[in-house]
Amino acid sequence: MPRVVRHVPRLLLIAAIALVFWVFHNVAYVTTYRLYISHRVDDASRSSAAQRFDIEGSRVVPQIAMRPMSGVDRVAFEATLGRPSTLQAGLRPGGRARYEIRWRNAAADRVLAAGEATADTSVTVPIPAEAGVVELVSRGSLTWVDPRLVRQLSIVPHVVALAMVLFAASLPRRRHDDAADRRQDVERMIWFRRIALAAGAAFIIASAEIGLRALGDRVPLTIASERHDLGEVRQDPRWEDTLRYGRRLRTHVDALNEWNHGDIVRMGYIPPDVSDGVMHRFRFQTDDEGFRNARTRDRIDVAALGDSFTDAMTIDAHDGWTSVLERRTGLRVQNYGTAGFGPQQELRVLTDYVVGHRPGVVVLAYFAGNDIFDAEAFDEFERSGGTVRRPIPGWQIKDVVSRADTWFVASALRAAGTWASRRQSAEAKPIDTAPPRAVAAGPTPVFDRGMFTASVHGQTLRWAFMPPYLSTLTFSERDLAARTGWMLTRHAIADMQHVTRAIGAELVVMFLPFKSQIYLPLVESSMLPAELSRALQFYLRESPTPPDVAMLMRNRLAQNTLMRRFCHDSGIRFLDTTEALSARVRAGENVYFPDESHLNETGHRIIADTLAKFLDR
Repeated sequence: MPRVVRHVPRLLLIAAIALVFWVFHNVAYVTTYRLYISHRVDDASRSSAAQRFDIEGSRVVPQIAMRPMSGVDRVAFEATLGRPSTLQAGLRPGGRARYEIRWRNAAADRVLAAGEATADTSVTVPIPAEAGVVELVSRGSLTWVDPRLVRQLSIVPHVVALAMVLFAASLPRRRHDDAADRRQDVERMIWFRRIALAAGAAFIIASAEIGLRALGDRVPLTIASERHDLGEVRQDPRWEDTLRYGRRLRTHVDALNEWNHGDIVRMGYIPPDVSDGVMHRFRFQTDDEGFRNARTRDRIDVAALGDSFTDAMTIDAHDGWTSVLERRTGLRVQNYGTAGFGPQQELRVLTDYVVGHRPGVVVLAYFAGNDIFDAEAFDEFERSGGTVRRPIPGWQIKDVVSRADTWFVASALRAAGTWASRRQSAEAKPIDTAPPRAVAAGPTPVFDRGMFTASVHGQTLRWAFMPPYLSTLTFSERDLAARTGWMLTRHAIADMQHVTRAIGAELVVMFLPFKSQIYLPLVESSMLPAELSRALQFYLRESPTPPDVAMLMRNRLAQNTLMRRFCHDSGIRFLDTTEALSARVRAGENVYFPDESHLNETGHRIIADTLAKFLDR
């Protein structure tokens, strides 16, 4: 018995340390389960609810928008956490709306919360521990902001137990002989050193966490990229906000650009696991004027205006169509494209930068996917004095996140592991980080959660559509011509013609199609209409009815015809690259990245070759 008593202080200390670690574990693994429409368990065909991911401030905010036509809408999710939790959500009514949060299982069906929302508010509702279904009900126009189930944190019993252990350890004990006292002193010193070492490690980790958080947007890019799935948005040092152009590239940028999932994945339209996940890494530079050239030249032959399809944001500048055109023709071609620019900004680039270099040809690369809509957005930006900026779509962020996942130290450790796995290759070319997905390819495309796979002339092609661009095919030529954006586009191009003529140059409008215009005929000719309509419904989820494939095909070239007619009437040379890109796809070669809305290196070469022949004529 005395021997056991002698070890009591040590046992109490071990128990105290174990309890501290257990409390830390419980705090670190408080888990959040976000509710996304893709997880719903009710009949989606009876609901108009739509999932959105919008960037608000420095975060991506998931939202479920309900606009019930029949007065009420609802969406249900399984709640099977097996322990007490709370449902947390923001409410944004579009006017006056009533809401309910219901919970049901086989034995019960009850309302957990209900009320009327007339302004932005938030709700927090306890959810029973047993398995059941949580239902969000809206009567009126209402947006549920980041609805999520959060496990409740219960550390009070552990803290009480820790206090009792520490109290017991502090009680005085009967002294033993001197030898026993000396042994206890040595043991205390050993334990003190161990505790001091652990406390020092905790202090270093806490200091690193505080320091990384304090860096803000200056946090290393590798760590920031690890926090992408947490919905954190950080300022890109390559860009700046201006009143004249809105968001544009800075001058003298010299950085490393890399990506392994295209924008269709990053924006949450298709899941990452259907993509091949190919890493692309290349140098990214801007010149004295803030455009993607190695240097600014006094005299140039061809000036290229456009958006991201011209500045070639997703590939090495060497492979962009402007660089390829220069090598094909021997002409001095300067890239004046900037991602996100529309016709009005491109006109300003022409007057602010291009005319001083007096080129012989100005090529406007018109992108059919969004130039009309970009014109409308920039017009609103201008009329508001720069205060109204276009909404920036976000991406689907992780739906299951523990508190430890949000710590910067954890992101730094993941970034270190990623760096270690890639350190053997630093080439500025695509790097395969995952083998191609094993999908049987046949003449009839296989559709898997947004990704088509088909065999074309013995070659396997994989592609996904960008939903906002695909939805453009719902507009007829008459619909497009009636938009304010088309009027703004026509006026901007007409002004470009006047400016280029004034310096003795010639304006060429080069039409760049979006992906759906090229690949839709491929699936329309090889899939049953009903099957294809169901596949396209995956992209156009906010549409209450399945897409009309015949209508999409009728409107496929509506914008081409509209622009060709305008250029013909205005005496502007016009080049349509749609057929050149389509011919290569029909021959069995991808011209866009599979999970990206942008052209790949092959697509840029086709554009350059087509333009070179056109200029030669």
